[in-house]
Amino acid sequence: MAKKPKETQANARLFVDSLLYKRVSTELTEHRKNIGLTVKRLSLISGVTVTTIKYFESSRENGKGFSVGTVAGLIKAMKLDPMRVLPPHGGLIVDFPPKLTASKVKLLLQSTENLKTFKPQILDLIRSLTDVARVVKPDVDAALAVFTAEETYNVTPQNSLESLITFGRRLRSLRILKDWSRADLANAAGVALGSIFVIEAGMQNPSLQTLYQLAEALNVHPAFFIRYDEVAAKQQIDLERRAASMIAGDQISQVSDLLATLEYIRRTTSPAEVLNDTQTK
Repeated sequence: MAKKPKETQANARLFVDSLLYKRVSTELTEHRKNIGLTVKRLSLISGVTVTTIKYFESSRENGKGFSVGTVAGLIKAMKLDPMRVLPPHGGLIVDFPPKLTASKVKLLLQSTENLKTFKPQILDLIRSLTDVARVVKPDVDAALAVFTAEETYNVTPQNSLESLITFGRRLRSLRILKDWSRADLANAAGVALGSIFVIEAGMQNPSLQTLYQLAEALNVHPAFFIRYDEVAAKQQIDLERRAASMIAGDQISQVSDLLATLEYIRRTTSPAEVLNDTQTK
């Protein structure tokens, strides 16, 4: 069963009777006609199929919902400002923090370069842990574990719309900076937890209503998720750097726990240690 939309300001004011869907469809359709673009030509420059554009434009009358990828593609193709097309959600909007200073950015970049040198050792560690685990879990697959780690490391999905990748990256950074888990965001926005995972990965094309629910939960203007201007791109970079720094801080205790676990495994399986324990007893 689909999750019922949460009663946010956006849902209460903008999406009652599909008003926003009708409004956005009408505005973009009229703009297309005013600048002399045919549906076929708009399809060519936007990458949105003719069928999808016709469906989108029919929303003027029937109010049927359409996706973020569709509206983002059409707005960019017609060189419109998303901030002017998409109204605010009606909830609280919080300004972004000041950009990181040049010295902090330099430190972050130098530190992350150092982290790259540890990747081969971490993959070797996965293989070694798999070998240990096979003693009681013979089905553990080292190759699969390494492949999963490699795929997670390569975070850019294939066969995904650029606008959806941008949406997902901005969404994830804002969530992390709020110190929220995906479950926290799902609960605050009234969006299914599974959808949060795939939206952040750039692998789902959510509805415009879902975008508004997420934007309101994160106290950001909904247009930020699909803005394509240089200012928004720079804000995205800064947010991602801040989010990376927060993630690093959260990983410190987990790495410490891992080191303690590795020492436990080594000590309890070492013949010398076992022999010493037996002799002591």
